[in-house]
Amino acid sequence: MKLQKGPAIAIGSFAFISLWMLSGIFSSDDKVAIEAPVKNESDTLFSVQVERFHAKSITPELIIHGETAPSSHVLISSEVAGKVTAIHHREGDFVKKGQLILEIDPKGKVQQLNQAKAVVKQKTLEHKANKSLIGKGLQNETRLAASEAELEAAKAQLELLTIELAATKIRAPFSGILENRQVEVGSYLRSGDPIIEVMDFNPFIIKSFAAEKDLHLIKPGIKAFGKTLDGKTMEGRIRYVSSTANKASRTFAVELEIPNPSERQADGVTANISIPLDATDGVFISPALLSLNENGLLGAKLVNNNQEVEFAPVQLVKAEAQGVWVSGLPNPADLIVVGQSFVSAGEKVNPVFKTPIAPEGIAKQATADNAQTSEAN
Repeated sequence: MKLQKGPAIAIGSFAFISLWMLSGIFSSDDKVAIEAPVKNESDTLFSVQVERFHAKSITPELIIHGETAPSSHVLISSEVAGKVTAIHHREGDFVKKGQLILEIDPKGKVQQLNQAKAVVKQKTLEHKANKSLIGKGLQNETRLAASEAELEAAKAQLELLTIELAATKIRAPFSGILENRQVEVGSYLRSGDPIIEVMDFNPFIIKSFAAEKDLHLIKPGIKAFGKTLDGKTMEGRIRYVSSTANKASRTFAVELEIPNPSERQADGVTANISIPLDATDGVFISPALLSLNENGLLGAKLVNNNQEVEFAPVQLVKAEAQGVWVSGLPNPADLIVVGQSFVSAGEKVNPVFKTPIAPEGIAKQATADNAQTSEAN
């Protein structure tokens, strides 16, 4: 039985088309496989911006916070009772040692002093007469001893009144600035009442407290610097280091003495004591590059010669307004400056240098690029 011509042609056409389509699929895949570009490894790695840092020799410093204070400070109090009759200097005035500051009414003291002088004169004559009589055998030793005691008592009273009269004139115990006057003309003072304060700011001191771990770095007599918040730096010497710790804070009192011929300095101004330490190598970086690893260590992330991220622990050496000096980094160090938060230690990355690096660094980078190209080929 013969097949009809129409169906045979249809079946043949369907088979031909199917074979052609299958042939097209396979040839298309082969073409894609041949024409697909070879991708570099760097195209699949996370890119980070890297900057090369070099270490420099620096002088680290120990910084302890404190405040300014006068080297000498006294509150003058009245030694006698009386009314204030004159004030010769005001608050803020500079006075020299022995200079008259204030006067208290001396009238009563003058009268008492004159009377005491008369008594001394009388007792002196009586004692001389008794000595003369005892030489003639007309006076006994007891009376002579009594007259001598009376004379000494009169002299002591005269000396006491002389001191009290002098105490009506309030003088500066040392050169300094007057502060916090508590009386006016007409004020009545009793013995012991406060009058005025005198502060000596030449030299002045910066008082601070040092931690126990830093105590071995601070010795009396060593050079140090005082730094105020306005940026002023002054050289001085450590004059005092306490040998007893504060019971509450476990810190030790430290005083830096700074010459100050101008005598112009405020009490209680915030200031730091800076003590230079031995020179060391350090790298100056932004604090933003520092982070803590899983162990709580402070450090920075860098890229090694294998393009792998490393976490390098560092130690803070010195802080400045624009950044910090750290030690512990390799020299040079290719630090990740952008993208460090998105990569982890051991991860391979594509480093993009922020600035041109040294010739030896360029050579290393070229070697790495050539190696990648060879692997791709």
